[in-house]
Amino acid sequence: MMPYQIERLAPGRIKLFSFLFRHLHHPKETVEGYFARFKGVKRASYSRVSGKLTLEYDPNTFDLVDFLSRLEETSREVFLEDLSRERPKEAKEKTEAQRWLTLATLGFIPYLLRGMVPNPVLAGVTLLLAKPIFRKALNSLREKKLDVHFLDSSAILLAGLSGSPFSAHTVVFLLALGDYLSERVERKAYAQIEKLFSYREDMAWLITGNGQALRVRAIELKKGDLIAVYAGEKIPADGVVYDGEALVNQASLTGESNPVHKKVGDKVYAGTFLEEGKLYVQVESVGEETVVAKVVHIIEESVKEPIGLQKKAEETANRFVAPTIGLGLVSLALSGQPNRLTSTLIIDYHTGVHLTTPITILSHVAHLSRFGILVKSGSKLERLSKVDIFVMDKTGTLTIGSPKIEDLVGLEASEEEVLLYSASLEQRLTHPVARAILKLAQERGMELLPRENSQYHIGLGIEGDIEGVKYLLGSTRLMQRKRIKIDPQVRELVDRYHSEAKSVLYLVRNRKIIGLVTFRDPLREEAKDVIAELKRRGKRVILCTGDNEGIAGYIARELGIDEYYSRVFPAEKAQIVERLKKDGRVVSFVGDGVNDSPALSVSDVGISLRSGTDIAIEVADVVIGDSLWHLVDVMDGAESAIERLRLIYGTNSLINTVGLIGSAVGLVSPTLSALINNGTTVLLSLFAIKKPKRR
Repeated sequence: MMPYQIERLAPGRIKLFSFLFRHLHHPKETVEGYFARFKGVKRASYSRVSGKLTLEYDPNTFDLVDFLSRLEETSREVFLEDLSRERPKEAKEKTEAQRWLTLATLGFIPYLLRGMVPNPVLAGVTLLLAKPIFRKALNSLREKKLDVHFLDSSAILLAGLSGSPFSAHTVVFLLALGDYLSERVERKAYAQIEKLFSYREDMAWLITGNGQALRVRAIELKKGDLIAVYAGEKIPADGVVYDGEALVNQASLTGESNPVHKKVGDKVYAGTFLEEGKLYVQVESVGEETVVAKVVHIIEESVKEPIGLQKKAEETANRFVAPTIGLGLVSLALSGQPNRLTSTLIIDYHTGVHLTTPITILSHVAHLSRFGILVKSGSKLERLSKVDIFVMDKTGTLTIGSPKIEDLVGLEASEEEVLLYSASLEQRLTHPVARAILKLAQERGMELLPRENSQYHIGLGIEGDIEGVKYLLGSTRLMQRKRIKIDPQVRELVDRYHSEAKSVLYLVRNRKIIGLVTFRDPLREEAKDVIAELKRRGKRVILCTGDNEGIAGYIARELGIDEYYSRVFPAEKAQIVERLKKDGRVVSFVGDGVNDSPALSVSDVGISLRSGTDIAIEVADVVIGDSLWHLVDVMDGAESAIERLRLIYGTNSLINTVGLIGSAVGLVSPTLSALINNGTTVLLSLFAIKKPKRR
């Protein structure tokens, strides 16, 4: 089933929205050609950025009910396969913008025979070629909007009907040229994204039941297939290494150019490159379900909605439509020259803003993705440029997220028993401390005991029955909640461990503490330098951790953090963020665990490390690589994008204002006016797509 929404329905016209339309990786003309083949469809218009498809059809021959039923019943896989089959043929065809530009160019031929062809005929040819502009203006009027399309249509009609058909035709030609160049720029912006999906055009070696390698297309692979990948080939699907070992370059996903050693049990990803060795891979995800597909979807989602800066600029531009018309009419009344009104109507501020903003955002988001940084929306990129406070979790963010067990302390049990019962309680749990305890038990060859009636207390610990006895493993706060008595000598021992920046877990049997487990999570090598860089830029950094006062204070001092909160529950982290926001601050929370998801959700910009939990990555607005320096990189990217947009908007306003004034006083002809307006848009679009510089 292919889900869709009907956004607008009128006689002979329907506009549909579908999330799938935003996630297609086929040329625009391929999608339009696919839907134009339905009987009765006169024209199909598709926009990947908005995820919308508009069909103009003949109500007498087009069966709307049947079309919608077929659309609903067609599976996503069948639809994508149909588009893939069409792609080679459609790619050879000219796009609509190319066709319009070609016709507009040929339209100059009658003007070479001007002495033989009367003006009314020339005007008729020009007005016929201006049909795409009139159609856009009509659609805008249907939606009760007075915009640039209305201005362009009015200017062409006025010039054509007032004895200046050549000026009108030049305007049509320049608009067609502007459309074509803008489409080329947009295609170039998406070209980098298309490269990520190039593996889908590749072939794969499918291992059959009798052990033979069969050559198949990558898009034909299914979950559970066994494939072989050789040196020099791209991996065609996500999966797990079944046999073999190799060096795999994952730069397309992580930005890290050094190849990664892959062996049995390791995960590999579609679109990455096998440099050396050979792998047999059990396929887990294909097509739209692969990691690289999700990365592409995130990049495309980033331009889904206009950012705040764009909204303000477009609102200002639209407010200039009526004054522009008024200025043109005044100029006409004072001079009696229709060309002045025509020239004035051609100038607009909106097109430059509307076309360059998504290209700028897409360019920066795609650039950041090459370094393993994913930004899920342009609005969050804009918001990130304004962040003045970073609230940072400790575990997995400022530390490496792989705690090491330091001490096993037997109080009323042996050290071996402390490890055995702790590991038995933690079995099947996946948080970092549980993994560290289980790893140590495995290294010592321990056979874990069955755990029953277990209850996990998020951020505090776990309790359960082992051999019919109630056990508890957790923090000081869990001891307080369960009213477990901590003897003074035990408390003194724990305080000493805390002064050494070690965290402590209490092992309890039948409400009596029988042992301690201490661990320490090493700080990231880059953490101190990154914190210093954030502070140098005037950012306020706050540590927010569930650890006790001793450990929190020690970490803060080590990293040069002036403010910190200790013994903070997950809900309290979110409350701290909310409180800072109420003070008028723009707050980013940086974390990577399940405990961090509430704070990530309520912050202005939630940032998670790629090594974090699935839920943290899902909730976060920005996902960075496994290095805090990416935090600085994404800030640079955000500031670069907004600086570039401000420069584009300012240049667009300045040049068009000069053109508007020149048109009103008669210094700028309609031809020059069109050249100024459309030339500015094209040049600014080329600047928008320019690769951002790393600071």
